[in-house]
Amino acid sequence: MRKFIYKFKYVRSAIKKLSKKKKIVCICLVVVTIAALSTYFIISGKSDEEKTYTRSYPVKTLEIKSGSYPMSLQYQGLTGGSEVRKLSFKSSAKILKIYVSKGQHVKKGDKLVDLDKSDLNFAAQAAKSQVDAASAQYNKAVNGAQQEDVSKAQIAVKNAQDSNNYYKDLYDKYCKLSDAGAISKQELDDVKLQLDNSQNALNSAEQSLEQIQNGSRDEDKKSLLAQLNEAKANYDSKESLIQDASMAADENGYVVDVLGKEGEMQQAGDLVVLFRSENEVITVGLSDDDVKKVKVGTNAKVKIGDDSAEGQVINIVQMADSKSGTYSAEIKLSKPIDNNKYYIGETAAVYIDMGDKNAISIPISSVLNDGEDYVYVIENGHAVKKNVTLGDTDEDKVSVDGLKNGDELVVEGMKSLKSGYKVTVK
Repeated sequence: MRKFIYKFKYVRSAIKKLSKKKKIVCICLVVVTIAALSTYFIISGKSDEEKTYTRSYPVKTLEIKSGSYPMSLQYQGLTGGSEVRKLSFKSSAKILKIYVSKGQHVKKGDKLVDLDKSDLNFAAQAAKSQVDAASAQYNKAVNGAQQEDVSKAQIAVKNAQDSNNYYKDLYDKYCKLSDAGAISKQELDDVKLQLDNSQNALNSAEQSLEQIQNGSRDEDKKSLLAQLNEAKANYDSKESLIQDASMAADENGYVVDVLGKEGEMQQAGDLVVLFRSENEVITVGLSDDDVKKVKVGTNAKVKIGDDSAEGQVINIVQMADSKSGTYSAEIKLSKPIDNNKYYIGETAAVYIDMGDKNAISIPISSVLNDGEDYVYVIENGHAVKKNVTLGDTDEDKVSVDGLKNGDELVVEGMKSLKSGYKVTVK
């Protein structure tokens, strides 16, 4: 500017030396030059923000209208959940045959794995023999003994009596030998033990004969019946183990994995097959607030990639997870998604139906955040920033407070705006 003033003084002194006509022409040129330079300095002196306001930013808008909109809670869920089951055997045996492989689709009743049943069959046969013996004893007690049984019991008593008399005589002799110091005390004790055993055998034989001759008492019959029932229960258990040794699919589904190998020893209870039914379950973690809104039976929509399906909440865990602090909820799909695209642990978008709500609903993409949620609306051709409070969602829309009917909401181009910017609506 100083240079400009200096040059102006120099030009003025030069004009004085010119003729009157030339002076007029020069003065006009100087005035025009000064006006042009003044305009330049005024424009160049404006701030960047002032120049920005003179610019018009292109945007796309949407007129806001309140109405009844379907609302939902949006969550990220995981596929799989409780529908994956761990299959094992009740008994220990070698794996005889594996009929399926990892990822295979099976139908209800299809064989999965067979165990070697040889030892199980032997155990069942032994249990059957116990049932037969217990049944014979019980029938004898109920129906009474035959003469043949009485004769056998009498012979058993005579044999026991003879044995007892023998050991009595033997014991008397050993006592005399012991008094004379001919045998040790241990030898005398051994004979005394044999005498006691023979006396016990005689007592038992006499009781059996008496029982056969007098018939079984009611308490004896009850005891024998209990023994028979116990033997039958043991046999049924062995038969159940034989049935369990052939593993089959109890519903249509998929083999997630096979962990056993043919010829290997499979311990009872050890995992051998992972099985997933055709029913698909999505698991989500609900927040403290949302778990109070969701009930078993609430409808939901699930999206996995480009596929979608309807579902329903079938279970809500009443205790929060210790790590995430969320409440686990399971959603069963009413119509399975294509199983060729469905993997356990895959992320799914879940929309839990909260019903219709009378509200102002806007696209989620139009909401910005600088510590608070806000949007831009257009007033008199300029952008105006308005803070909003977000409510329930419905896929790509969200209900808000802070706007009114008729507001012209910016839905495209809002990221380039600041409050007061001039806009041009596309």
